[in-house]
Amino acid sequence: MKSDYGLDPGIEHYGCMLDLLGRVGNLDQAKRFIEEMPLTPTSRIWGSLLVASRHHRNLELAEMAASRILSLDTDNTGCYVLLSNMYAEVGRWEDVDHVRYLLKKQGLERTTGCSIVECNGKTYKFTNHDRSQTESNIIYAVLDILSRKVGEDPYVHSAYKFKPPDLLRTRDNSPMCHSVRLAICFGLIGTSIGEPVVIRKNIRICEDCHRATKRISEITNREIVVGDPKIYHHFKDGRCSCGDYWGDKKIEALGEQAGLVCINAVYVYICQTECRKEAEYTEWVIAILVHPISGYRNDQHHCHL
Repeated sequence: MKSDYGLDPGIEHYGCMLDLLGRVGNLDQAKRFIEEMPLTPTSRIWGSLLVASRHHRNLELAEMAASRILSLDTDNTGCYVLLSNMYAEVGRWEDVDHVRYLLKKQGLERTTGCSIVECNGKTYKFTNHDRSQTESNIIYAVLDILSRKVGEDPYVHSAYKFKPPDLLRTRDNSPMCHSVRLAICFGLIGTSIGEPVVIRKNIRICEDCHRATKRISEITNREIVVGDPKIYHHFKDGRCSCGDYWGDKKIEALGEQAGLVCINAVYVYICQTECRKEAEYTEWVIAILVHPISGYRNDQHHCHL
């Protein structure tokens, strides 16, 4: 840049180079690149290394990057959460508890996730398990249909984050009802067929929702854009523009004990969910079930499932 264009690289240029190294898995080179930078690394620079370390499952490097981040930004709750999830993936539950203790000691709480979608010139905000919208019954009906089509077990994907004895107690945290999925469903029924659904999140999209949104874009033949504080994800035809670097990753198979608890959790969840015991699906939902390809349209909503 300096020799060809007379420009001095800024911190953002070093960040882009670091991101490229991280994407291809050159973590040692990425670490050296940071150490040899002429500029003082910021928490965002170390954050890029932390994300790359998680994506390539290098816990040792992730711990180092996290310590640098927290030395610069002690209130970075996302760093604590990401590190805690990495410990959980390898079964280091004492370290998970220690990270949670540090969060509590500093009086920090995880940021409450929310998603915003715009329909017909109005914005609608959703939180996890939100039922504040007047269209909630339809939203959850569509969510149920999509979840079945995606073929997603509500607990298998995220169970690695919890100790087996904790799975039953955490069943209400199923990613199937995360705010981004509710916003997507609302966007699908509130926009015209073929129109992209655009969502804005205040926190990073989780792996489970990232994986599910890819399938939803394929099932509904709709483009879905989800913007979080780090990146805009453009989902189309079952793929994401991020190349799964920021969201999706393979989850190791669960152990036998965890799997049995998962089955019990699903059973209890189904038994306790009123919408499955007492649901009276509207004509709108029935039409979707009967015509999954052609979709259904009424005077107020457009949907293609």
